[in-house]
Amino acid sequence: MRLPHNDTTNGWANALPPRSANPALSGDHRTDWLVIGAGYAGIAAARRLAQNEPDAAITLIDARAVGEGASARNSGFVIDLPHNVGADLNDPEAQYRALRLARAATQELDTLAKAHKIDCQWSAQGQMMAAKSAQGAAVLDGFVAGLDALGEAYTDMDAAAVSARTGTSYYRRAIHTPGTILMQPAALVRGLADSLSGNQVHLFENTPVTHITYGDQIVAQTPNGTITADKAIIAVNGFAPHLDAYKGKLFSLQLFCSMTRPLTDEEHQSLGSPADWGIVPAMAFGGATIRYTKDRRLTMRSQFRYRASGKLTEADYTAARTLQAQQIKSRFPQLPPDMITDTWAGQITLSQNFAPGFGQPRKNVFTAVCQNGVGVTKGTISGLLAADRATGRDNPLLADMLALGEPSTLPPRPFLDLGVWAKMKWWEHQHRFEA
Repeated sequence: MRLPHNDTTNGWANALPPRSANPALSGDHRTDWLVIGAGYAGIAAARRLAQNEPDAAITLIDARAVGEGASARNSGFVIDLPHNVGADLNDPEAQYRALRLARAATQELDTLAKAHKIDCQWSAQGQMMAAKSAQGAAVLDGFVAGLDALGEAYTDMDAAAVSARTGTSYYRRAIHTPGTILMQPAALVRGLADSLSGNQVHLFENTPVTHITYGDQIVAQTPNGTITADKAIIAVNGFAPHLDAYKGKLFSLQLFCSMTRPLTDEEHQSLGSPADWGIVPAMAFGGATIRYTKDRRLTMRSQFRYRASGKLTEADYTAARTLQAQQIKSRFPQLPPDMITDTWAGQITLSQNFAPGFGQPRKNVFTAVCQNGVGVTKGTISGLLAADRATGRDNPLLADMLALGEPSTLPPRPFLDLGVWAKMKWWEHQHRFEA
C-alpha cells in the first residue's frame, strides 16, 4: 500500500491563513459516484458530475487535506499554450487540439475564480519564456516559429525589456505570450474545493484508499470506513504510475521549489517596483521557472530528481535549497542573501509519448491522470471531460482529448531507471548554458 507522505514544507500553503479541513470519512458510505483525488482533475470531475446529474450523490475523497498535495506545489501558472510549440511544425492540428483543451480549462478556471471570489492572486499577466545563452535564444527561435505558425500573439523582448519588467539583467531575451494566468496554487485549489456544493458533493479529506475492489460496484476501503459506489473517476495524478491500468506506462519526477519571504518596500523598489510576473526557462533542465508574486515573494523552481519510490532525502532538499539560493543571487544580486523561507518538492507524472492517462480501464471506472507537467489546465480539462464521458454527455472537446492517444509501454525496471537517469543527465548537460 502506497500513501502520500504529509509534510509542512509547501511555501504556497504556509503563506496562507490556516484552513479547517473537512472531516475524514468514518463508517460505511453509499454513493452514486466516487471521485478519488481532490486536485484540479478530481475537483473538476466532481463539479461536472453534479452539473450533469443534479440528483446523483457524489463523494470526493483525498488522502491529504486539500491544498497539501501536488496540485498546490506547482509554480502557479495556468498555461494556455502547448509545451511543445515549435517542436513539430508538420502537425499543426495537434497543436490546435492542445490549445483548445488548455483554453477551455483556462476559461473554466477564470469563471470559477471570479464567480466564487477565490482570493488566489489571479492575474492575467501572461508568461515570459526567457533565455540567458545563445543556445537558449536558439530555442526561442523555434518557439517563435511555432507561435507564428499558429497565428499566436507574442512580444519579443530584448535584455533591456526583460530587465525593466522583472528587475533582473540575467537574461538576453524573452518571448512574452499573453494568455497564461498567474495565481497562488494552494489558494486556488482550496477555493475550488470549498466552492463545491455541500448538498450534492460530499468531500472527505485525509481519507486515503487502502484497498479497492472493482465489479458491478466499486468498494473502496479507507482507514475508518468503506465507500460503495456505482461508478468511479480516478484522478490521483502523482500516484498514477502505481495504478494497475498504468503500471509500466507512467513514471514520476520530483521537482523542487523555494520561496522567499515577502520583499520589503526598498527591496521591491530595487527591482523597479514591478507588477507580478512569471518566467519559464527556454531550456528546462538548465534554467529555472521563476515567479514574482503579488505579495512580493520570489519563487524559484528547478532541480529535477528521479526517485522511483517517490521518497526524497534531507540531502535532496538541502541540495535544492542551496542551488535555488544561488539562482536567486545570480539573478538578483541587489537582494540580500538567504531570503528563502520554504523549500518543497512536487511530483509530475509523465508518459513516454506524452499521452494522458484518460481512459476507461474497467467497467464503470474512468481515469483522468498523467498531465505531463501541465497539471492545472490539463488536469482541469481531463477531469471535466472524464465526467462528460462517464455520463454520456456530448462534448466536442472529447475528440481532442481522445486524439492525444494512450500512454505507450515503458521499458521494464531497472532499464527504465537507467534510461530516465541517463536522459536527465544528458538534458542537464545540454541545458547547462542556462544555469
